[in-house]
Amino acid sequence: MNTTKTSLQKIPVYEVRLVQSRRPLRLAETILTDSRTSARALQALIALTDREHFAALFVNGNHQVTGAHIVAIGAQHAIASIDVRAIFRAALAACASAIVLGHNHPSGNPTPSPEDLTTTAHIMRAGKILCLPVLDHIIVTRDEHRYHSMFERGTLPSIDE
Repeated sequence: MNTTKTSLQKIPVYEVRLVQSRRPLRLAETILTDSRTSARALQALIALTDREHFAALFVNGNHQVTGAHIVAIGAQHAIASIDVRAIFRAALAACASAIVLGHNHPSGNPTPSPEDLTTTAHIMRAGKILCLPVLDHIIVTRDEHRYHSMFERGTLPSIDE
């Protein structure tokens, strides 16, 4: 009979929690019916900052905004990197059905850069795998009338593979 004792190893047990920010996003329209309502929501969240901010709006099956997340804050003209895992970690914890991406251009020009399009395609591929579609990516400026909806303008990348 073998009397060797096996020592038990401690393995961490994790909990995923969604923590509400201290500052809520106040929206007049909580259902995103079109790119204009999405742009207004992102305008309220990130448009008036002096540096680029990348954000995600989380929506349910009825396109009602259920939450928002500031994913990254960069410099005046660029964001060094976007952690795609952070976007989807927050979206999954928030029980989102879909995501609307957005970032601001403090320069006032809402035209997407090649990097904006590449980043969007990368995030969209991850969303496809996780069954969390990216509905749009909207670039906002300080001027509420100057925004670029990639969906509306036909610049949302195609990720069919």
